Amino acid sequence: MTMRLWAGLTACLLAGTAMGGSGTAMARPAPLPGQLASELHALADYDTSGDPQAALNRIDALLAKARKTRGLDPVDLLLADATRGEALFWLGRYAEALAVFRRFDAEMTARGQPMTPRRADIVNNIGSALSSLGKLDEAHGYKQRALAIAEEISGPGSSEYAAALYGLAVIDYRRGLPLEAIPKVEQALAISRAAAERTGTNLENPAIYGITLSTLRIQAGDSASAVDAARDAASWAEARLGKGHRITLASLNALGAALNDAGLYGRATPILRRALDLRMANPSPDQRDVGYSLNALAYSLDLAGFSEEARPFYERSAAIFEALPPSGQSMSGANIFGQIARIARDDGETETALALYRKALALARRNAASPDDPEVLWAEFSLAKMLNLTGDPKSALALLDHVNAGYAKRAQAANLDRISGLALRGLIDARQGDPVGALERLKPVLATLREHLLDRASPAAGSVRLRDQASGLFVLESRVALAAGDMETAFGALQMAGMGDLQTAFGGAGPYRGGHGPEAEEAIRAYRNEAAELRALRRERDRATGDGQSLSPDAAEKLAASETRLVRLDAEIARLVPGHTALSSLAPAGLIATRAHLRGDQAVLLYGQDAEGLVVLAVTRGGIASALVPVTPRRLLDLQRRLRGSIEEGVLTDGRSAFDRQAAHELYTLLFPTPIARAVHDREELAVLAQGTLAALPFDLLVTAPPRGSDSDPQALRETPWLVRTHAVGTLISASTLSSGTSRRAGRRGFVGIGAPVLRNPDADASDAVATVVSALPGLPSLPGAGNELAAMAATFRGERRLLLGSGATEAAVKAAPLDRAGVIAFATHGLVGGAYRNMLEPALVLTPPADAGGSEDGLLTASEIARLKLDADWVILSACDTSAGDSENAPTYSGLAQAFISAGARSLLLSHWPVRDDVASRLTLATVKGARGHTRRAEALRRAQLDVLGDRSVAGAAHPAIWAPFVLVGN
Repeated sequence: MTMRLWAGLTACLLAGTAMGGSGTAMARPAPLPGQLASELHALADYDTSGDPQAALNRIDALLAKARKTRGLDPVDLLLADATRGEALFWLGRYAEALAVFRRFDAEMTARGQPMTPRRADIVNNIGSALSSLGKLDEAHGYKQRALAIAEEISGPGSSEYAAALYGLAVIDYRRGLPLEAIPKVEQALAISRAAAERTGTNLENPAIYGITLSTLRIQAGDSASAVDAARDAASWAEARLGKGHRITLASLNALGAALNDAGLYGRATPILRRALDLRMANPSPDQRDVGYSLNALAYSLDLAGFSEEARPFYERSAAIFEALPPSGQSMSGANIFGQIARIARDDGETETALALYRKALALARRNAASPDDPEVLWAEFSLAKMLNLTGDPKSALALLDHVNAGYAKRAQAANLDRISGLALRGLIDARQGDPVGALERLKPVLATLREHLLDRASPAAGSVRLRDQASGLFVLESRVALAAGDMETAFGALQMAGMGDLQTAFGGAGPYRGGHGPEAEEAIRAYRNEAAELRALRRERDRATGDGQSLSPDAAEKLAASETRLVRLDAEIARLVPGHTALSSLAPAGLIATRAHLRGDQAVLLYGQDAEGLVVLAVTRGGIASALVPVTPRRLLDLQRRLRGSIEEGVLTDGRSAFDRQAAHELYTLLFPTPIARAVHDREELAVLAQGTLAALPFDLLVTAPPRGSDSDPQALRETPWLVRTHAVGTLISASTLSSGTSRRAGRRGFVGIGAPVLRNPDADASDAVATVVSALPGLPSLPGAGNELAAMAATFRGERRLLLGSGATEAAVKAAPLDRAGVIAFATHGLVGGAYRNMLEPALVLTPPADAGGSEDGLLTASEIARLKLDADWVILSACDTSAGDSENAPTYSGLAQAFISAGARSLLLSHWPVRDDVASRLTLATVKGARGHTRRAEALRRAQLDVLGDRSVAGAAHPAIWAPFVLVGN
């Protein structure tokens, strides 16, 4: 899913105006005595950007009085009228503003008035108005004139010079040359910031230029730098313009958009909600600004998986822009209709989607200053994609030729939009009879993106959004590869499509297992700790912004220092560890090597998903099978939601409710089409690598044949042909370990069990943040079996054993324990999702709170604290609630506790998909650990434990999957 995130900017913010407040007065007499004359004189430097409608009302009222009063300075009248033009400009009334600016310039020339910085502002504004009206050649001439005047009378370090330079950059952007615009905006930003700090005037300009720089960097494919630019703009605006200023709100919108672009949806959403709330608090909000906020918030919700909640926000935004006159329309109106069209497409509403995509393109072409405007190119690409999906490749190609030519001129080779257009062309070529040639042309197109994602040192490698959007491109590559008969490329492409948080964490830490010396091991440990610290600092910074708080100078200094240390530590590891780059690579496994390392009873299943449906590969030692499954994203999601709903009901009723076995069977038929089912029917162990919501699907509870009997009958549930009856299933972190032969550590390893915390009310001296969370902990259910469960696990190990239970299960004890000596670490406690309580920024495991709340501990072992632990564990068992959940309530699956443990050094995990009843949790985990201590593989040990619970009539509700299927094995 792609969005034109620059659409969140108002057209005026890209216009390059130099509005008022130049700090240098026009050479003219002092005003006549009297309040009216003084007020009129002050309008020359009046900033209208904060609330342009209120400013226009005030100016009109003063001018009406002034024109009836004799003896006023005519130059003051002209300057007041020019300021009125600036208010009109901010309101998007560009033609009216242009007429005012031209009249001012002509009158000042006729009066023989000298060129001053304020007059130079108006010359620059003529160029801005012309640019906004699409008259780019004439605008360019005025901007060049303004630049020369500013250099002569104010110097190249002035805000006037910066404004003219910025205006030239905007013209480059509107001509379809964003890469030429970026260095001009960067230079203008640096100049304007220094000038504003020096003079205390034109304080809005650095924020405006920063917003635009963020937007341009997104277009260029540099998400990390875009976030930095937007965040700097927001910090500047809040500190110098105020929290309610229009540009401050625009900068918050831009920051939310940039965070979305970087995949940090959970951090973006509260910032965007705050911007919308502040705009709506205005008694007469600018409707365009409200439209931008609605659109940005909708997109954030959309990316987080809440498209149903997002659609009404999109539609409200679209209604606002559609109601505006053509002169006030911005390009974002086209984008919004495109987003609604995509949701309709994914819901299977083909005709509705086609009509909306056509409408989006018509709006884009009507409002664009150039046929190569990014909104036009995106709208053409989206319609082409839909036309191809509906069987009209000829019409799609007619649009794609212009799209690809346009992106070749305006975007870098790694830009996702440019790659997407070329990739779609490759898919159409493959289906029109040239799959081999299409694949050969497609491989170099995707090579740049692949390298970008596989470079662990690149910020892009950690971008959820980039991985999400790139995922569809690699699924497309797998389709072309299968058409060309190239199984090796298809295998690699689906691994790239399935790259997620765990793969990234494993690639950064997993390969380093001793043998490089104590200095290297200490550097690796320090790197993991610093990476965890940096994630926590960034999370705090974004939460502060969302709450309307500025980051303290101390916190900002800590964050900058952490970033510097991480770069230094990476270089240190490279010095100490030969082949560091290769070891930390996230590169996909090779097909031949993977098959050679599989046992005869094993199979690897890879799933890719796009708008057309599923691409499925089954890899065994004996061969490879493939299948293409046409299914809409909405259909697939609805089936998964039906399963989740049945599970949630089963948790609430202790397994006494019905389970939707028909949905489980329909999912099975989609995920195991005939070629795949045949390939794996005699393979006992399945390792799954999937993307998106499929990564969180508990495959064990899929139903392999049409169900019989009632869904609420325990006997019928016991007799159901669940997938777990025939296959042991685990979730892969990365297929690369299959081809490299990564295995458990040899030798006798120890065991550490942690849990059964004592939950008490917080100390009176506890901080507000600690008290808010800790005071809620006593309300959590008790875990009477946790201590016995861990003691029983420990009894199965012959090596060193350590138990931290009850009052001994504290943060301090966990951090002090020699966890790196344990091969297996088990937690039996509660798991909390980030955002579950106020002031709780990240997921955590509940431990015993300290008796004295004066210290830094709060009884929560958070994800960032876990990532800083020093582990070398073959297996970490989390017998806690919902431990497979993401970093927050709307974050990607496995981005929370699981990622933290992998980063700390764990190689595999036993996690829960949903809250687990205490008696069942202890039985399942203990039986799995006992089984795996012998010669039984872990996945098979878990399968036997599940079947044992399923068949036990003495366990209440045991026949329901909510009781027997909560755990998933994740690892290599």
